[in-house]
Amino acid sequence: MREFLLPKKGFRTIFVIGKGGVGKTTTSAAIATALARRGYRTLIVSLDPAHNLGDVFMVALSDKPKKLAENLYASELDMEKLIKAYLKHLENNLKNMYRYLTVINLEKYFEVLSFSPGIEEYATLEAIRNILLEGDEWDIIVFDTPPTGLTLRVLALPKISLIWADKLIEIRRKILERRRMIAKIQGEQKFVIEGQEFVLPKEEEEDPVMKELKKYREEIEFVDKVITDPNKTSVIAVMNPEMLPFYETERARESLKKFGIPFNLVVVNKVITLERDVPEIRVKLDAQRKVLEEITSKFGGIEILKIPMFPEEPRGLGWLEKLGGMVIEG
Repeated sequence: MREFLLPKKGFRTIFVIGKGGVGKTTTSAAIATALARRGYRTLIVSLDPAHNLGDVFMVALSDKPKKLAENLYASELDMEKLIKAYLKHLENNLKNMYRYLTVINLEKYFEVLSFSPGIEEYATLEAIRNILLEGDEWDIIVFDTPPTGLTLRVLALPKISLIWADKLIEIRRKILERRRMIAKIQGEQKFVIEGQEFVLPKEEEEDPVMKELKKYREEIEFVDKVITDPNKTSVIAVMNPEMLPFYETERARESLKKFGIPFNLVVVNKVITLERDVPEIRVKLDAQRKVLEEITSKFGGIEILKIPMFPEEPRGLGWLEKLGGMVIEG
């Protein structure tokens, strides 16, 4: 059995990535099914806004884990609901940090934020963090991810956010330092809003903004440590034997390497194999052969698995266990 799919220190997280339409969801479901059948308590979560996980299992799913079989649980996260929850979390934090802003109507600003670039990525990251916080409930968590571009932006966010958090903490320290200097000269800085007196904090221990920044940094660092730990996280790329998925998988590998995230396996899905020559699809087979040669050449050091094109769509637990066995057994 492939060791990088099995839990070592606590739970194991598996991200299945790939271009839309290459069989990513089916592969994710197959891996989860096979691992569950081998006795690992497994949760599979669809992060893809275009949910197909329920269709693969032939059941209706929600954002709450649903038991499908012994040791196997599945859920589909609602992106719109995630964004609303994330913005509500931000709003509450902002009101806690700047209590005097409660006189301002913040709701209208957060309504606009729901349409801003990047909000989907941050909401997805927050959902991943919440799932990882409960990771000890599971042996293995399989993430069926959105198409590659969005997934890579989400996986890059912890490193980027840590840089921003460190910079903001540094700026906040300078602000507090200047407040202390002003207080020595002019005394306590106080102001009154709607009859309530506020004193501007000067020390890190009493400053709600600094507390929130440090808390946020800890939360992001937790995610970063999990997804960069080869004992905790594995990434499997799914692709078809075609040039466009190949190029996208190659770019994904370079991006993951840059952010220190383990990249373990390339699953080449829907490989056509024929016992006799069929002239009508000779061009297709020649193109497939060239891509397979490129995969072998470019992904040195990465395990490659070829999955044949099946005579029917692999749906339901029986088919998924068969396909999953091919992926996890090596």
